[in-house]
Amino acid sequence: MLAKANLKVLIVDDSITIRELMKQQLKELGVCCFETAETGIEALELFQISNPNLVFLDINMPKMNGVEALSKMMVINPKAYIIILSSLCTKEKVNETMQCGAKNFFMKPIDDKKMEHILLEASQLF
Repeated sequence: MLAKANLKVLIVDDSITIRELMKQQLKELGVCCFETAETGIEALELFQISNPNLVFLDINMPKMNGVEALSKMMVINPKAYIIILSSLCTKEKVNETMQCGAKNFFMKPIDDKKMEHILLEASQLF
């Protein structure tokens, strides 16, 4: 639990409902430090400032989509631990994001068991 509590998480989704659900889920799983962003542009700014250990990144967002944001984040920090989230999952999108450096791709919403696994995996790296 201690390692998870020390994780810095960035949640990026244009849906306030998803952001709020994920914040609540993370709190319940023992994560204390997280920030949220509504757009890829806002996410990039927060990513550079706060250097999160784990990023949950939506694909479909206005102004800058998740693939663009992912590519730019990987230039800033090639070791970034970024999980892609989407309600629309195509094999092409999964492949594209994995080639850009994403650690995994999940359909929204993530259930507690998967979330727990992601948090444990990320906490072992930091």
